[in-house]
Amino acid sequence: MANILFKSEKHEASFHSPLQDMQLVNQSLEVRFDPLTGHQSVFNSALEDKAKLSFPDTDFDYLEQRAEETEQSCFLCPPDWRKNTPRYPEVFLSSGRLEKGQATLFPNLFPVAAYHGMIRLGDKHLRKLNDLPAWLLDDGFSVALDFVRRCHEYDPKMRFATINANYQLPAGASLIHPHFQVLNSPEPSTHHQLLLQKCAEYQTQNTSNYWQDLVEEEKAIGRRWIGQINESQWITAFSPMGFNEIQIVWPERQSFLDWSDKDVQDLALGLNHILGVWHDMNLSSFNFSCFSAPLGQDSPHFCCVMRIVNRQNVFPHHRTDDYFLQKLMRNELILNRPEKLAQWMRKDFPES
Repeated sequence: MANILFKSEKHEASFHSPLQDMQLVNQSLEVRFDPLTGHQSVFNSALEDKAKLSFPDTDFDYLEQRAEETEQSCFLCPPDWRKNTPRYPEVFLSSGRLEKGQATLFPNLFPVAAYHGMIRLGDKHLRKLNDLPAWLLDDGFSVALDFVRRCHEYDPKMRFATINANYQLPAGASLIHPHFQVLNSPEPSTHHQLLLQKCAEYQTQNTSNYWQDLVEEEKAIGRRWIGQINESQWITAFSPMGFNEIQIVWPERQSFLDWSDKDVQDLALGLNHILGVWHDMNLSSFNFSCFSAPLGQDSPHFCCVMRIVNRQNVFPHHRTDDYFLQKLMRNELILNRPEKLAQWMRKDFPES
C-alpha cells in the first residue's frame, strides 16, 4: 500500500479592493506540499482566470523577429558550426564529438561540471514547440545517453549525471538555436542530492520505492495521471516546482545505464506530445532536468525521473517568472491547477 500523503492547506485573504469599488473581497489560497520533499506551491483561485496577467501569451511574430536577428551570429548554425564548436581530447573521445542523426554533442564552452556536454539539435535555428519532432528528440537523447556511458566508462568517479534543457531565452538559454545539455559530475546537484536523500529515507520507512508508489497512487486517483508509454509513466506534479510541471517516471530504470533504445523512443514520443499541447496553449519556453541514480551503484530506493516546466513566454520586454518566492523561499506559484493540466495533456496522449 502506497504511503503517499498529498497534503494541502486552505487559507483566506480578505481586503478592500479598488478593483471592485473598495468592496470587501475574499480570496481563497491553497498551499500544497510535495509528498517527497515538502516543497511548497501556492494557488490563488483569483488568478485562475487572470493567469495571463502574470504569464502573457507568446508573441510569435516577435519570436520570429528575434530568430532572424540572431541567426547570422549563431555559432550553431550552418555552414561553419563545426569550425565554431569545441572538441573533446582524443584520449576521451577519438572523434572529439558524438553524433547521431541530426544531433551532435561537444564540450560546453563554459562548463559547470567536469564533463558538460552541449547537444546541437539540427541545422534549423528556430523551432517552436510544435516543431520538435520525435525523431529529432530521439537523436538528442540518444547521443546524451551515449555521452553519459562513455564518461562513466572513462572516469568512473563521474557517477552523477543529468540531461537538461534551457529552451528559449526566458528559460535561461543564451541561444535560440535548439540544444540540450548533459552534466556528469562526482557530486550531485543540490536538488539531485535532496531527491536521493528523501527517496532513501522513504525506502527505509516504507520498504518500497517512492516513485513506484507515487505513480501507482496517481494512476489510481486519476486526476493528475496523463498516461503510460511502455516503461515511462507521465503525471502532473501535485506541488509543482514550476509552471505546468510534468513528471516522467521510469520505475524499472534505476539509472541511465539501464535505458534501452526503446526507452529513448518512448521519451521522445511523449515529449513531442507534451510540447505540442504547450504550443497550442501559446507557450514557447521550458526547462527540464532528468535525474538518474548514481551510475554503477545498486539503488533500489531510486529510479530515473524527469521534471519539465514552462518558463515565461517570449514577448517584448518579458518579465521574469522567477523571483523571491522561487529563488529565495523555494516556493512556487501555481497558475494552472495540475488536475486541469492533466486533462489537457491526456487528450490524444500516445499511450502504448
